[in-house]
Amino acid sequence: MFEARNLSLSVGTKELLSDTSFRVGDKDRVGLVGLNGTGKSTLLKLISGTTAADSGLISNGQFIKSAETTIGYLPQEISFADDLEKTALQYALQANARLYELSGKITTMEHELALPEQDYESAGYHDLIERYSDATHEFEHLGGYTMQSDAEKVLAGLGFSEIDFHKKVKSFSGGWQMRLHIAKLLLQNPTLLLLDEPTNHLDIDSLRWLENYLLNYEHSYMIVSHDRFFLDKLTTKTLEIAFQRIDEYKGNYSRYEIEKAERFELLMGKYENDKKKIAELQSFVNRFRAKATKARQAQSRLRQMEKLEKEIECPEEDLSRISFRFPKAQPSGRKVMRLDGVGKSYPLPDGTTKEVLRGIDLEIMRGDRIAIVGSNGAGKTTFCRILAQEIDFEGKLSVGHNVSMNYFAQHQTETLAPEKSIYTEMLDAAPTAEAQKKVRDILGCFLFSGDAIEKKIKVLSGGEKSRVALARILLQASNLLVMDEPTNHLDMRSKEMLIDSLENYDGTLLLVSHDRYFLDSLVNKVVELKNGSIQLYLGTYAEYLEKAEKNLEEEKAREAAAMKAKAAAEKPAKTGTQAPAAKPAAKKDRKKIEAIEKEINRLEQEKERMETLMANEDFYMKSQAETAATLEGYHALSAELEQMFSDWEKAGG
Repeated sequence: MFEARNLSLSVGTKELLSDTSFRVGDKDRVGLVGLNGTGKSTLLKLISGTTAADSGLISNGQFIKSAETTIGYLPQEISFADDLEKTALQYALQANARLYELSGKITTMEHELALPEQDYESAGYHDLIERYSDATHEFEHLGGYTMQSDAEKVLAGLGFSEIDFHKKVKSFSGGWQMRLHIAKLLLQNPTLLLLDEPTNHLDIDSLRWLENYLLNYEHSYMIVSHDRFFLDKLTTKTLEIAFQRIDEYKGNYSRYEIEKAERFELLMGKYENDKKKIAELQSFVNRFRAKATKARQAQSRLRQMEKLEKEIECPEEDLSRISFRFPKAQPSGRKVMRLDGVGKSYPLPDGTTKEVLRGIDLEIMRGDRIAIVGSNGAGKTTFCRILAQEIDFEGKLSVGHNVSMNYFAQHQTETLAPEKSIYTEMLDAAPTAEAQKKVRDILGCFLFSGDAIEKKIKVLSGGEKSRVALARILLQASNLLVMDEPTNHLDMRSKEMLIDSLENYDGTLLLVSHDRYFLDSLVNKVVELKNGSIQLYLGTYAEYLEKAEKNLEEEKAREAAAMKAKAAAEKPAKTGTQAPAAKPAAKKDRKKIEAIEKEINRLEQEKERMETLMANEDFYMKSQAETAATLEGYHALSAELEQMFSDWEKAGG
């Protein structure tokens, strides 16, 4: 399907890949992994063909793809400049350019056909009828009559409400605009889907929906993600970029880690054996080179040794790790923080207010490790800012004895000074002379050493800025740590090191994160924010997900039972006779679906008959009244057929 042969890739003077090859086959589910800066995003851009001419990108090699291969690409950043005035639904409907074009043409032609001054006997009118017939036939053949319902389903799955469908693109935040682009890509249904960090802007509900969608995707995809759960669930092959080459591993991310370790052990074993053999050959040569009877054998051993020395290769291992410990602080009292009736509302432009949180009661105890979860907009960041006392709020917040807090905000990188160097930024943040002495050591733990610490903040990548922001919080000891999305822009290795450090943190911890593996590794309580209130769950994050799923199923069952009871109460009772037992819902739905399908078949046959009639030359010889009546009937039939398709979908067809 798609193959790269002898690919070399560099950006400026930095070489990312050197003479490497890989292949993506039909229905492959590929995870693309590697440390930050190894070229994952650059490779996706290159495959998609979206790299700019002035990007400094230099590539050599050969890309081979089949004629049927179509590529869809989700970058980490995108411009919506040309689509800001479109509605969300209009933007999604553009996924199939041909259908979108046909829809506009059909609407225009229908308007022209209905003009009162139309000359029904003219050659232009006959040509218009023929073009209209061809367009509607192609529109139907390409699935045009279901494209809106398909778009609405995908938008709803990604968290958009029916009201959102009609809002303009410019009214959405950057994260929601990225969701719109994901929706459009999925509706395009490319044979090779390239997704660069698709989970960054999704909440738990939309993330689950996307996972299920991709599990059933009929084509191939390649995913770059730092969400380990996401990769483990969706991928069956892993491509790793390391040391300027791409290596292939069978299986998901967890299997890749195991196989990579096994390969390294085998290579190290071979390397040690080769070194031992070279030593033995050298010993033989040294011992017998001067003896005439052994000279020929010594020369033979010497040639073997020289050949081995050329071939021997020490396995490369990435030893770059972020390894650090949070500075110790005096322990806090048993009760760290207490919230009583805490709420928060924001004023809206129309003079009303939006209530985000209300009546929050929560007690945070020493040693708690709490995950704060909820859908986007539920108030997680607001909750963190209240804990950090950065914003005003209603209610009461009591801080316990000897509590010292460190707060890592979601947009902590925005607080970095762009013109400062990394080193200066850290020095200025150090509260004491003793802390200033530790700056270089701390930066070294975060992979900044040598001349790299003199880089200005403004030239750093998102991941590098996140590491600087994380490094800053190590300069001050605390016994309460509140972190809002600390793993954004961190690669898998950096995330593992952060988990290791937080596991050894001896204070109280509150975390907001969309990374399920990160949370499950650390927390013993979960606070779920929903509709302004909180629900406390005891246990790990995985246990919370299990309980939440069960609660959701029970809630749906209660709603279904309530609707059934309401329908039964509203049904008029029959006098003197007992109402017949209700048939099973599945049987009633199946019967309804079959009836709709039968009607759809009838309408499609009738529509085909009318299109054949309108394509016949004799049709244009009829009177104006007959022609207009036929067209009117055809339009009504098309509308009825579209409604039947909608009814069929609602019935579960």
